[in-house]
Amino acid sequence: MVPVALTCVVRRIAALICLVSVGCGIEPKAPSEAVEEANTDPHSEIAAGAQLVQLSGGRDVEHVVPPHLEIDTGEWVQFVTLDRRVHTVSFVPDSLSPAALEYLAATGQLQGPPLLSRGSRFLVDFRNAPPGRYVFSSASHGEPVFGSITVREPSADR
Repeated sequence: MVPVALTCVVRRIAALICLVSVGCGIEPKAPSEAVEEANTDPHSEIAAGAQLVQLSGGRDVEHVVPPHLEIDTGEWVQFVTLDRRVHTVSFVPDSLSPAALEYLAATGQLQGPPLLSRGSRFLVDFRNAPPGRYVFSSASHGEPVFGSITVREPSADR
């Protein structure tokens, strides 16, 4: 026969374990097919169709691939980081035509936010951009690297 004091201790420990489990928020998980994840990123559809510029680096060397991109008026460009470094992307005002500079400034796209983690992106909307050459710089650790996006008017045969 088990002493009464030991039974009380066992019951108290069981009650304490139960309280801790409930208090820590341990709950049974719903079946995975019953859980629907809503896509909360409003830009994911735009990003899927955007032209891609990849940013990466090693030591004090920065890489932009491709360094030169040609797009039609009406397209988007997505700058994406491939590493865990902080990258910045900005267009070089001195190298832009007055119309291109005005467009980027008016749309708030002259400089992107710092891209802080792998997979971070900066989407640039060229839907109403004037044709021309848009020179940008990308910086992380070390000297910035330059690239360009040439926006051309769509021709009738494309």
